[in-house]
Amino acid sequence: MSRHPVVDGATRILGIVGDPIAQVRAPEVWTGLFHLHGLNLLCLPYHVAPTDLPAFFAGMRRIRNLAGMIVTIPHKPASVDLVDALTERARIVRSVNFIGIRTDGSWLGDIVDGIGFVENLKMSDADPAGRRTLLVGTGGVGTAIAFALAEAGVSDLVLHDRDTARSASLAERLTALGWPVRAGAPDPDGFELVVNASPAGMKDGDPLPVDAARIAPGSIVADVIVHETELLRRAAAIGCRTIDGTGMMDHQLATMAAHLGLGAHDFSAATARRVAAAVRG
Repeated sequence: MSRHPVVDGATRILGIVGDPIAQVRAPEVWTGLFHLHGLNLLCLPYHVAPTDLPAFFAGMRRIRNLAGMIVTIPHKPASVDLVDALTERARIVRSVNFIGIRTDGSWLGDIVDGIGFVENLKMSDADPAGRRTLLVGTGGVGTAIAFALAEAGVSDLVLHDRDTARSASLAERLTALGWPVRAGAPDPDGFELVVNASPAGMKDGDPLPVDAARIAPGSIVADVIVHETELLRRAAAIGCRTIDGTGMMDHQLATMAAHLGLGAHDFSAATARRVAAAVRG
């Protein structure tokens, strides 16, 4: 296997843009995977405010060694209008979390958050098929997860967002596709799967997205945040199975790698976890 310097004049860049950005794991995981496979690529973080995103993307389009761009909170919905084309799922979800650069230089927006989230549930012995499910948070990541949960065959999907118009609109769109989805209150009572797709819990002292005391023992409680949140701690204390957001990213890697033209290499979740463990010592 060939090896490259950490960086040289031929290095290509996979960017990740967000606000904030310091919490993301992507740069260390992706760069570790690139090094493992002898690829002269780096993943670099970019902290960009929402008002500056159009100008940032316009500038990045002029960088000829840009391989692609990961998009994270809060830029996923806005990125829909800043790419040249969308995959079918990104068009339906109206959100983008990965931008692939095609051979003609045009930007293709895709959304693979939901794919990664559902695959992580399945690999954690928590297949959502047939489960009554409550999803809190219908921003970019929540919208993608709602679409993927409905597609995975949940028996009933209730959506809640502080912006009630947003959750109601998403419920209408998914219902129109023939899925059992409705907007409702963030009450976890009676649900077999409770999902937090909101930022609540990212910082210490954040309010809980749901009343943890109303979660039934034995339920599955999942969070998109990549560390153990207060919601997950309280759910575990009453006997729930808990799943954080770490694996969600890992299970997106193969789809993203295919956009980068790297589908022949191993970008599985298991390899990503080994790389992350090695990087962190």
